[in-house]
Amino acid sequence: MMRTWRTAMQLTQKELAELLSVSETHISLQECSHLEVADRTLHQVALLYSIHSLPPDAPVSILQEMLIPPTLAAKRAKARERLERRQAARSKTSKRSRRKR
Repeated sequence: MMRTWRTAMQLTQKELAELLSVSETHISLQECSHLEVADRTLHQVALLYSIHSLPPDAPVSILQEMLIPPTLAAKRAKARERLERRQAARSKTSKRSRRKR
């Protein structure tokens, strides 16, 4: 899998190793299945592949979204939902207080 992604991005083992801050030997061992590929490494390679696959005129906002770690994105989504619920509750409360007047 690592070799497939690396070749799709037209990178050498050395270039991929530099991007991931590991040794060229490390990449080679992973590609030959002598060394297990960590989840973190898979996520990094997937991100590199996704960025590489974008058209040159892709908006910066797409890149910014891609760089947000999934755990942080999930936390942001939950926070956004809580905020929307609070705002909905406040608008219901303000409508009730208007009716009492």
